Amino acid sequence: MALFKNLKKALENKEEATTLKLSIKSQELPEELSALQNLDTLYIQSKTLNTLPDWIGDFPNLRVLYINSSELSDLNPNIFNLPRLEVLNLSACDFNSISIPLSVVAPLKELNIGKNKLLEIPRNISACENLDTLYLADNGISMLSEDLLGLKKLKRLNLDRNQLSFLPDFIDKLTTVNVLSIDGNNFSSEEKERIQNKYNIWFTPL
Repeated sequence: MALFKNLKKALENKEEATTLKLSIKSQELPEELSALQNLDTLYIQSKTLNTLPDWIGDFPNLRVLYINSSELSDLNPNIFNLPRLEVLNLSACDFNSISIPLSVVAPLKELNIGKNKLLEIPRNISACENLDTLYLADNGISMLSEDLLGLKKLKRLNLDRNQLSFLPDFIDKLTTVNVLSIDGNNFSSEEKERIQNKYNIWFTPL
């Protein structure tokens, strides 16, 4: 089992290629990538990738997937069909909204959509019922959705540097969350004091 940083070399060693780090200079993923059926971990870094093929959901053993492209603004829902996917990192892309299929197959435990342009919590986020870590820092989210209450295993929720101006009362019901980070939002001094008194959450001084 080996790490490859070159697609050609990985294709020459299909059985051994379990981790692949690729730098993509085109707008699409090379179709040859789909032949690497033993991949456990895939990192894709790009400044030009703007679309994901349907076969992105066809890797039977993929457990960790990182896709970072400043041109990617549309998420192919087939990603959520990956049967073993536990970690999905889509940070530093160009999403302003994400809708998650209601019939999620992937047993996702960690989802990172930080450093995007999200204006709201991903729709149907509760379909990812195994999530224990949700990272949404550095977006434009101004309101939280009660859909979060469906995440019965959530332990860590990061909402730093968004556009929140208040923390809704239903946060009380996120009883499994033991790390809630909300620094760098638009809370007034009064709201910060309320949050500190009610939830024992303290803000990092600017």
